[in-house]
Amino acid sequence: MPTSPTGLGTGTESQAEAALAGHPGVARASVTRERGTGRLVAHVVPRDPVAEAGDDRARVDEWQLIYEWVYGELPEAGGLGENFVGWHSTYTGLPIELAQMREWRDATVERIRSLRPRRVLEIGVGTGLLMAKLARDCEEYVATDFSATVIETLTAQAAADPALAHVRLHNREATDFSGLAAGHFDTVVINSVVQYFPDIGYLADVLRQAAALVVPGGAVFVGDVRNLRLLRAFRAAVLADELAASPEQARELVENSVLEEKELLVDPDFFPALAATLPGIAAADVRLKRARHHNELSRHRYDAVLRKEPSETVEPAHTLAWNPAALETLLSDTQPPSARITGVPNGRVARELAALAKLDTGTAPAAVTAPDPEDLHEIGRRRGYQAAVTWSAEGPGLVDVVYTREPGTVPASAATPGLPFTAYANAPSRAAKTSTFVAELRAYLAARLPAEAVPHAFVTVEDLPEGTGHADR
Repeated sequence: MPTSPTGLGTGTESQAEAALAGHPGVARASVTRERGTGRLVAHVVPRDPVAEAGDDRARVDEWQLIYEWVYGELPEAGGLGENFVGWHSTYTGLPIELAQMREWRDATVERIRSLRPRRVLEIGVGTGLLMAKLARDCEEYVATDFSATVIETLTAQAAADPALAHVRLHNREATDFSGLAAGHFDTVVINSVVQYFPDIGYLADVLRQAAALVVPGGAVFVGDVRNLRLLRAFRAAVLADELAASPEQARELVENSVLEEKELLVDPDFFPALAATLPGIAAADVRLKRARHHNELSRHRYDAVLRKEPSETVEPAHTLAWNPAALETLLSDTQPPSARITGVPNGRVARELAALAKLDTGTAPAAVTAPDPEDLHEIGRRRGYQAAVTWSAEGPGLVDVVYTREPGTVPASAATPGLPFTAYANAPSRAAKTSTFVAELRAYLAARLPAEAVPHAFVTVEDLPEGTGHADR
């Protein structure tokens, strides 16, 4: 009989699926084991939609009200390009240090500049952190935001600077592309706004429309995306003091915090999955953020680029499992034109994931040497290579690094076929209702199954691939 990483047979998953299918509120259910951790995860299709019509609109309106207040009431933290108002650490509640915010901004600007933008559309311009650095070198810069206050402020600032005379600003929602010509822009920038979208369908719609505006060879840059794979580790780190004070309730506190998450988090696999459905898209290039500082921005967020055809993509000539000595030999002696190194421990998140593993299992995992992703860039630089560091399919605490002699688009690994987009994200617009539904399911299963057969996590989805899981009876 096949066994799971924890030693429990696949019958445990079937047992949980069958029990879920007996719940009156469940239409279909699938229970699998999470790669790397062995945790049971249930994907459930509710019989009745958890979210109701209008919930998405309510979420957008809620964020709009919040940011009208942030931009209108809080004092500015600096002039155009230096106003980091509202950027607070979730760990501490305090403003993120200015040096760290500037590093974050500068790394983002550098990544966008590598796309060689000339005619730019920025969706969600905010206080103009990117516009101030990019627009001067562009022929055309169109920027939008759903905050009337921020557009009014930026309009006055741009009017006072002759170098920004070509900038056009519009107060509109992210889904409003009216008056923008198809095939006109070479770069669309959507940075640090995805987390405020109500759901993954809204994001997919924005990206479809954005891609249609881009010329052949152009790009849609989606920056500062929160990583769904690391949500539990992040919430456990944020709640560390509370968990220590209530160890008997620690896991429940983490799971409830995950269910109540109000921002949109996206699995990196969503971008290649979406790219496969968009005409004219050559590849999705997903990368960790460049940073030496360790904070929630560098640990838990990433950037994705959707590249329009034609685009020079990199297919690594060699693939090597992580081994520092073998990597040295490969780059210094073999010197291939390109190489992918798989399963590299991520030093930025190693401590948080180790704490989460101890919470889940009661035992601290064996210590491993985990390099900082920036060290992987340095290894390549010293040997004449450029590095692209991306998330690994082997586990949430691992990354892959692709070394190349010349810059190029590094396609993300193909996503699992057949999954609906809802499988790649949480659902902020239905967080509270989902929390109640999942609590009901957990109690239902606990009364009918042994503890080891009750899933650790529940994910509500709109549908499941054919042939997956159990249907209600």
